[in-house]
Amino acid sequence: MAGHQLFALVSPGSSTGHNNNSCPSPQDLYHFSLNALVNSLDSTAVPALDCIHRLPELPRNLLIDVYEMMSQRESMKDTLLEELSRLDVFTRLVRYSPARSQLLRILASLMASKKMLANRLSEVYVGRYGVASGHSNGIDMEGGAVGGAAGDAKESQQHIDDHNEQFKHNVINSSSVFIPVTNAFMPNAQPDVDDMNAIDLGLRLGSFLSEAGWMQESISVLACLNERLKCMQPFKNLMVMRVDCLQRLLYAESAHCNFKLAQQTFDELMELNSSFTEEVPSQLIAMTYTQISAMYFARNEYNNSHTWSGSAMRQLKTSAPARVIIDVLRQAAKACVVKRDFARANLLICQAMRRARDHFGPKHQKYGDALLDYGFFLLNVDSVYQSVNVYKEALAVRQGIFGKMNFHVAIAHEDLSYAYYVHEYSTGDFSCAQDHVDKAVNIMKNLVPSNHLMLASAKRVKALLLEEIALDKMADGMDEEELLLQSEQLHHFALLLSLEVFGEVNVQTAKHYGNLGRLYQTMNRFDEAERMHQKAIKIKTDLLGAFDYEVGLSIGHLASLYNYQMKKYKEAEKLYLRSIDISLRLFGHSYSGLEYDYLGLCHVYETLHEFEKYLQYAHTLENWQILRGQNITQNKTSYPAIETDFSIEEVKNKFFSMSSSSNNCSSSSSSTSNSTSAESSSSSSSSSSASSSSAASGSRN
Repeated sequence: MAGHQLFALVSPGSSTGHNNNSCPSPQDLYHFSLNALVNSLDSTAVPALDCIHRLPELPRNLLIDVYEMMSQRESMKDTLLEELSRLDVFTRLVRYSPARSQLLRILASLMASKKMLANRLSEVYVGRYGVASGHSNGIDMEGGAVGGAAGDAKESQQHIDDHNEQFKHNVINSSSVFIPVTNAFMPNAQPDVDDMNAIDLGLRLGSFLSEAGWMQESISVLACLNERLKCMQPFKNLMVMRVDCLQRLLYAESAHCNFKLAQQTFDELMELNSSFTEEVPSQLIAMTYTQISAMYFARNEYNNSHTWSGSAMRQLKTSAPARVIIDVLRQAAKACVVKRDFARANLLICQAMRRARDHFGPKHQKYGDALLDYGFFLLNVDSVYQSVNVYKEALAVRQGIFGKMNFHVAIAHEDLSYAYYVHEYSTGDFSCAQDHVDKAVNIMKNLVPSNHLMLASAKRVKALLLEEIALDKMADGMDEEELLLQSEQLHHFALLLSLEVFGEVNVQTAKHYGNLGRLYQTMNRFDEAERMHQKAIKIKTDLLGAFDYEVGLSIGHLASLYNYQMKKYKEAEKLYLRSIDISLRLFGHSYSGLEYDYLGLCHVYETLHEFEKYLQYAHTLENWQILRGQNITQNKTSYPAIETDFSIEEVKNKFFSMSSSSNNCSSSSSSTSNSTSAESSSSSSSSSSASSSSAASGSRN
């Protein structure tokens, strides 16, 4: 049947090459018809142009297949860009849930060829529905309503009737400026058709663009919709729609590191939050709190992130859509990771992964997102090898959806690069890490401004790799000052941008000080290195407490400097013992970073001729090597994956009944560098305390 519908659009004289004596299967017939139709369109002849004009008459399941095949042909991409830039056409497809993955691939294909569909759609929406332009007369922007197959004629009215249910199933955020809105409404009032179209399309288009990785365009659409909502006369569901718009906007702004706009959106949400009633569904409140948690997470404010994620968990109900449940669990898991609350994090991320895989499948974006967060968890609990494999799978999923030139793909490259960086410390071969970070940097250079935090994050990872490569070459007697100078330039770039965005008292800024301290140590600029490490320790201690992992990492670096370069052995001894205490509290006796503290202490006691203590820690180091070797050969991890599929109520009961002491956690957070996905690179840097090639000389902790 589908094949016959397609044949109706193919000119009668076109040759299909079909053998009348064969009996093709329905699938073969469909593909044959699809290919014949697209071939007939790939022409400048009048019949081809007429067929293109009639394409929107096809049922949506056929139309999306035609457009996807067109997107695979370079010669047809300009035509496809013009078709999809029509809001009437795009609206039909973005409302059709089964076409979501195909529509993402089509957009990725066009954008990769510099056919800027995301920009066009954003501009057309703002031009049509922006407050300044006034109200228009329906959604038929380019001349006439879409016909379509049977049932499509009722589509416009149906989406208005169904909207109060539809908004509950979407998940993303945005930005705006606060104008107070009361919760008063006219019981029977409804927005006009044009307003309802603006709301429905704005929410769908804004979410689609951010899901596709085009955050700035998403922000434009959702900010436009927010301003329009604030100008509407009160009606029954205005509060719900405003909250829905704002939470999507907050996501896009935070993911794009536009924290000034995100703060404005947050302030506006807080004004509305005080007026929440039973009118606002719990699942929408859960998503709103999740996006607030994500904003704080991206700003490295981990206590606030953890608090809001807990509030989101309390609002989560079994009846919530799978997409909402997965996102709430994922964000709460990340907030637990940076609080070193690993048992809870393991519970949440394993449940999110199972639901994403079972509900959406192993090639869906939601599963790829969950994989990235699981890799983040594994890297932070020192399961480095497993983390690399999970990140590789996540990258493959994202590339399969978005292609190569995409914001989400760049983040996956950076995360995988960092995981390789940690993993390859034992070999000194950083080729895989360097390959992926170069791809991340190149993609970001094409997508964001030169002073963007996401680009700075990727450059930070590249700087760390350049430093290690230089160290290895220096060990072979080669002069690699140029690599070190490049690394310094990249670290300074990241530090200055962090100071501008976050200020001095921020975990990310402290991490950049620590990175410079390590680099100056390598460059024999010991006084500067000492100042950088001391700054990092003070900021982290003030923010995170004396027993945080990040504090221990910086203490270990300063101990290494005192031990191997500055000959301050007593000071080094005290710092090593503090670093060991923190590592044992958080990770246990097999933690990889303990090796360098034990080696450092052995060097201190040998130099000071305190041989009894030397033998004590030499023996401790031997025991560590045995334990570590067992964990590696047996692929052991302190937090094995939870295979049981719990209900949401069971997950919540377990989550809230777990005591923090059972998680071996005495303080708050680990590290992170920027948004939702890129933060795992930074956080994971904590696992990479030192390189085996340089530990003996003390250039690493």
